[in-house]
Amino acid sequence: MLILTEKPSVAQAFADALGGFQKSKENGWLYRGDADCIVAAHGHLLELFMPEDYNPNLKKWTLDTLPIIPNQMRYKPIPDPKTNSLKIIGQALKTFGHDNFILATDAEREGELIGYLILKHLGFTGWNTARRFWVSEALTPEVVKKGLAAAKPLLQYKTYRDAGLARSQADWLVGMNFSRLLSISTGTLLSFGRVQTAVLGAIYARDMGIKNFKPTPYQQLLVTVDKNGHPFTMLFEKDGQNRFEPKNPILAKATTILSSGRVLVQDVSRQQKSLQPPQLLNITGLQKICSQKYSLSPAETLELAQSLYEKHKCLSYPRTPSIVLGDENVDLFKTKYELLSPLYPELSAGCLPESISQSNKRIFNSSKLKDHHALIPLAPLPETASKKESLVYEVVLERFFTSIKSPHVYESVSITASKDSFQLKAAGKIILQNGWKGTQSDEEENPEQELPPLKKGDSLAIRKAEILDKQTQPKKHFTEASILALMENPRNEDETSGKLVGLGTPATRADILEKLLKREYITVDKKNLLISDKGIFLMQTILQVPELAQLVTIQTTTAWEEQLESTPELFLESMKNMLTTKLPSMKVEKKWEKPSIGSCPLCKNGKVVAGEKNWYCSRYKDGCSFTLWKNVSGAKLSDTDLQQLLEGKTTRPKKMKSKAGKEFSARLKLLQDGKVDFIFDKKK
Repeated sequence: MLILTEKPSVAQAFADALGGFQKSKENGWLYRGDADCIVAAHGHLLELFMPEDYNPNLKKWTLDTLPIIPNQMRYKPIPDPKTNSLKIIGQALKTFGHDNFILATDAEREGELIGYLILKHLGFTGWNTARRFWVSEALTPEVVKKGLAAAKPLLQYKTYRDAGLARSQADWLVGMNFSRLLSISTGTLLSFGRVQTAVLGAIYARDMGIKNFKPTPYQQLLVTVDKNGHPFTMLFEKDGQNRFEPKNPILAKATTILSSGRVLVQDVSRQQKSLQPPQLLNITGLQKICSQKYSLSPAETLELAQSLYEKHKCLSYPRTPSIVLGDENVDLFKTKYELLSPLYPELSAGCLPESISQSNKRIFNSSKLKDHHALIPLAPLPETASKKESLVYEVVLERFFTSIKSPHVYESVSITASKDSFQLKAAGKIILQNGWKGTQSDEEENPEQELPPLKKGDSLAIRKAEILDKQTQPKKHFTEASILALMENPRNEDETSGKLVGLGTPATRADILEKLLKREYITVDKKNLLISDKGIFLMQTILQVPELAQLVTIQTTTAWEEQLESTPELFLESMKNMLTTKLPSMKVEKKWEKPSIGSCPLCKNGKVVAGEKNWYCSRYKDGCSFTLWKNVSGAKLSDTDLQQLLEGKTTRPKKMKSKAGKEFSARLKLLQDGKVDFIFDKKK
């Protein structure tokens, strides 16, 4: 038996579960006698050819070579000098044969692609007899043994492989061709991605909407009333409206009447509502909560969850899109509840063990299960876990317990009261049963006010009346949490579309945001995602070309995602057809101009612009020699530091190192010749 895993740590988990395996000093195999071997990859070991790999002439970026569409997409080994994984896997196949083979890469589309590409590259011949290990639980010994016993023929997972191939090849075709088109035409390196640029487009549209938003002022009359020592607020309303133009005379009159005395309740309408406990988490839900509560980036949350799954074995498979378990997982849930509830009594308080039943379709629903079941804790958090790992674990643990608590039951109440024909209205709720909300840290953005028991004919004492000066507000900037929510459940900015297929996958969404940040198309400011100057330039360049602009809309991108899920082969062909028919007619005329940070201190006429490792004068071709490195003796300078230097000011003290390796602290100042001087603070 030969088993191929995606990572060495997973290979070790298999060896520990099966027992009797030794590690080869020569090649790192885990082997048991002459018949059994476990060998590991290190994630992706192959990548798609670059254009110049097909034709050396394509190394030069020119418009007349576009579109680049190879007749057959080919893969090549990723340089791997440290582990030499492909060679080691090939040796294992040669030694142990192809007939009794089990693929145990991650149980998802990407894991299937990783395994397929390795086997194809190595000339694997055992496709008809190979089996697939496919589980989403942490790899405890019991799970490994059970999964191996239940392994199905590898060919049954062909749809995952085909979708993975179509996705990677389409992304290459779209990214390679449109990145070249935009970069060549504008004169600067720009990156275009099938999903990445659609996400950037949503951030751009939101930011431009906020920038161009013109607030409209209005006023409201807020009246505080009291029922037996329970104060609450009501709004003055006329003709169904509670917003009025500033200095509307009706407000002044209403304020006079409603500033004192009592109002009479004219009508009370009640509707009992029940808010079910939230469902289990998928990776996107976990990333949203960790971003909001702990300011962890989506990529960091995914990495921590992966460690809890892979290293500590206390969390189920993290890269899951599902918020339910399968119908057959009732015993799994019950076992973990019985294990964990005594250890975490505060979090498990109020749980209803009887709701762990196959009839509870909010938890156990195979018809809504995708690839892997929802995130659940599988074991107590080990003491060796880091602080950040514990934060991620506790979010999953809290949701696990909350999912089987009683509903939050309340009455939604609407009240109408009046005095001298002036009408007041209020809405709120009366809590009948706190349920799960009484045991979970729940922070509502706009909580409803709690009202006292009321009935028609009640007399309410007026405590005060005040006119509120307000203005209409734009939508909020996207945060990492809210952009993840959009990617999971996309809607157009005008919110006219219904539910659409998600952008990307739960496993790739964090990486998309990381790329946008790394390529400096967006920045993060107090959790807000903001479009950068470079991002604005890219989007405005794209939007000037109608055929190109259509490709970065939410609707187009989600339609691609839907087709990728249903018919991957047709999806790939449609990408090729789009490039063949549309790209040749696209004309990009916008030219990139590097943003100026200030005037050149040497020639006085040029502008200081940013390079990759330095700042320099825009008139360098005319002979201006001004250059300032972004790293000075180990201290990294920011744009703010540069602006201070250009204004003749000194920077704040910087920690630096001399050529001899001695640490020192000094301020920096720009001399008249454009060189940097060190200013040392005098000792007291």
